[in-house]
Amino acid sequence: MDERHSRLQQYPWLPPVLLVASVGLELVTPKIVSGAALIAVAAMAAAISGTFRYTLLIVAVGLGLTGVSAIQSHRGYASATVQLLEIVIASALALAVRRMLDSQSARFSRVRSTAEQLQRAVLPPLPRIVGPMAVACRYEAADAAARIGGDLYAVEETPFGLRLLIADVRGKGLGAVSAVSIVVGAFRERAESEPDLVGLAKRLDRAIVRSVEQYADPFAVDAAEAFATALLVEIDRPGTTLRLLSCGHPAPYLVRNGEVSQLDTGQPTPPLGMRDLAPGIGGTRSYDFPVGATLLCVTDGVTEARNADGTFYDPRSELKPVPGGDPERLIGALFSSVGRWTKGGRDDMAVLAVARYDADESVPTGQATA
Repeated sequence: MDERHSRLQQYPWLPPVLLVASVGLELVTPKIVSGAALIAVAAMAAAISGTFRYTLLIVAVGLGLTGVSAIQSHRGYASATVQLLEIVIASALALAVRRMLDSQSARFSRVRSTAEQLQRAVLPPLPRIVGPMAVACRYEAADAAARIGGDLYAVEETPFGLRLLIADVRGKGLGAVSAVSIVVGAFRERAESEPDLVGLAKRLDRAIVRSVEQYADPFAVDAAEAFATALLVEIDRPGTTLRLLSCGHPAPYLVRNGEVSQLDTGQPTPPLGMRDLAPGIGGTRSYDFPVGATLLCVTDGVTEARNADGTFYDPRSELKPVPGGDPERLIGALFSSVGRWTKGGRDDMAVLAVARYDADESVPTGQATA
């Protein structure tokens, strides 16, 4: 219904064309033939494609044409009255439909506004600049009405360096909000105190397990399916070294010198909430983080995006790095690239990018967006 409605809104010229067609039909056909049906369709098309005032205008013109037709056609009083009554009923229905659509649109706007405020509360804007690094992020939910889903990100400056989290909790839409808040809250609380990423992952895992044990359905799924894939990143205080720990999450990409490469996170640990299934498996991987490089962290909405042939999207071959290495522009290029690949249909997508600049170089100040 919503998709058809939006398509018809692209054709505001349709109701006037139908009215003109009704007049033409009256002129070129025998008097026994009436264009009243086209007038009724014009009124309903106006209700779906235009505003209430526009619909009222089309209805008024349609009633006027019906009256003129009844006078000139000499069909008889009874026939003319029935025809005019039919158009009046159709016009009233069209106005009622327009009012209903306006009411639904107002409710949708309120829900959307509430969801956006909820998203800002759960995923507040990230710091744009941290030392010699620029941070950018972007999130788009698959549920366009909710504007929020199960993907999340967070950044914390700690005594151990800059720590980042990007994760995907089980579930979608508003039902995943409580799960997102649990993971983000645990990360913010523990990122400054845990000396390494393995210990931090254990804390996040325990937070999910504890929430499932103590609260009623916090993930809005079965307890056995309450988990979150996550990628933990630590950039040391000088900003020269990356440390990565994957908990069942897609590996990040390093963009440097116009090339996109995927970093190996080694043997992944189980997702958060399921680490007790294979304790002790996996560990951190370290990489150099040179000046001019950008770390691009994504969720599976990027890596599992498919085109019409069912081929998965691969940033290494499809993403064209932007000049200057601005992380926000790079994220914009990634979303545009994925959109072209999938022709607009896609899953929840969250992207977090961190670019390292020379201490004497001007750091881009574009604001990270959600």
